[in-house]
Amino acid sequence: MPRITEERREARREQILDAARACLLEHGLEKVSMEMIIARSGLSTGAVYRYFKGKDEIIGAAVTASAREIGVAFAPILAGPSPGLPAQLVEKLLEAWVSYSISGVGPAAGVDRMPVAVHGWSYAQTDPDVMAALRANLRGFRERCVPLVKRWQDEGEVAADADPAAVAQLMLSISLGFVAQRSLAGDADAGAHACALAALTRQPAPGTITDSR
Repeated sequence: MPRITEERREARREQILDAARACLLEHGLEKVSMEMIIARSGLSTGAVYRYFKGKDEIIGAAVTASAREIGVAFAPILAGPSPGLPAQLVEKLLEAWVSYSISGVGPAAGVDRMPVAVHGWSYAQTDPDVMAALRANLRGFRERCVPLVKRWQDEGEVAADADPAAVAQLMLSISLGFVAQRSLAGDADAGAHACALAALTRQPAPGTITDSR
């Protein structure tokens, strides 16, 4: 038999992770079984076990992969040459979250990954390795925000005496709170968050000025 390519191997692995995400959303963390994941993946039992030892390993991999992927989605926004005002940046970040959450294909087609993230946070409480991976991603987000806050301070958009690390914590809390609200309340709008932040900070609402920064 021809050897499976690395690209095909990775595609199958992602197929299994997407199946796990779909099962988490449909059945909840406690009720998901290996049998459910295998059935949803469309692969044989043997094929799935060639990639993962069991349910916990699959869920842990799905959670850490999602955290890594949303970090990749945020990276160009945080490192871009034109972050804009704080409210504009927040809107871009939240819109990136929404785009990622509805981008599933295959077993995860039509599955909103944002509520799945809440299950992932719960699972991380029981798995030290997953918790460590999530914490590394969250702290990395805050670290990438600090230079932006300092830039805003230089431009007079944020108070000069504000602690950049504290502002970075707030930006992370806005992102995580958006995920929780959209998942638990059933709705949350990125544009509404951005406009509210602009009003609170007495800055122009997103879309009312040209972003030339």
